Amino acid sequence: MKMRATWDALAADPDAYVGDPGRGRSELQGLFERLGADPRGGTCVEVGCGPGRMTAALAERFNRVVAVDVSPAMVERARASVPDANVDFRVVSGERLDGVESGVADALVCYLVLQHLPSRAAVLAYIAEFARVLAAGGEAFVQLPVLDEGPRPRAWRALRSAVVPLTSLGPTRRREFRGYRLTRDELDEGLDRAGLRVLATDVGPDAPYRFSRDLFLRLTR
Repeated sequence: MKMRATWDALAADPDAYVGDPGRGRSELQGLFERLGADPRGGTCVEVGCGPGRMTAALAERFNRVVAVDVSPAMVERARASVPDANVDFRVVSGERLDGVESGVADALVCYLVLQHLPSRAAVLAYIAEFARVLAAGGEAFVQLPVLDEGPRPRAWRALRSAVVPLTSLGPTRRREFRGYRLTRDELDEGLDRAGLRVLATDVGPDAPYRFSRDLFLRLTR
């Protein structure tokens, strides 16, 4: 699977996606604060744990953390750096959150992950999976870059989608790292189809991607 191969390759590079717990703690606190939340207790599903940058901070807040990633190598790095007994690390396929039970999550955190998914269908599939794994009354805290409106951003996205698969200069040049950007209308349609309701939003500064801005969402079903 290309997603797994890409992220296993990144995990093998000690300088790539280093799991800095201090940075992860700050990012997590900022995510909750900008969405007016302070969730604690119960079970949290962390989508895309990578090398465990946020996992330790989540383990301090929640009784149980289910931390998932597409890359077995990333999961091994995370497990080595976060030995907390209340963390359950799992490898998923990347197409869905297989292995995570339906309705298990009192909270779900997905940060710096959706921006790397390789297609519109993949992003929308993850959004549907968020709804599936959330418990009744559970909340998802999600960050993703959203494409600007207008013909130029859409033309750039189409060109980028055609060109990126032709590059082969290492894992950071692959579609499975460079990702796909939804428009806000596409995102809203996907949320509605998944049965997810927006409780709060915040827009960050320009994302580090052309024609995009970071969007932060607090969701429930």
